[in-house]
Amino acid sequence: MFTKRNIQISDLPGLDSFEEQKLKQALEKSFDRLQNIVHNELSLHVHFKQHEVEGRKAKHSVHLKLSFPGKTIVASESGWLLPGVAQKALEAIERETLKALKKN
Repeated sequence: MFTKRNIQISDLPGLDSFEEQKLKQALEKSFDRLQNIVHNELSLHVHFKQHEVEGRKAKHSVHLKLSFPGKTIVASESGWLLPGVAQKALEAIERETLKALKKN
């Protein structure tokens, strides 16, 4: 089937190497699930944004855009802990993809 993962990441906040590797593995795993759902070539663009820092915490948002022939699907989430926000955004894009394909 498709072997290359077309995942584009922009504005990844400074994470230690373990957190960054774990995040990339989650993206790759989700991309593979989406590939099995779509059965076509697709690209996933992931945009991270860090909002104003208040005290020691910063609020994060993750915006995802999934593109494949005939469709573009977007999802976004925000919160205080980046790994949780990223996971919720990935779950949301999978739900939206299933909904969009069910309509056809």
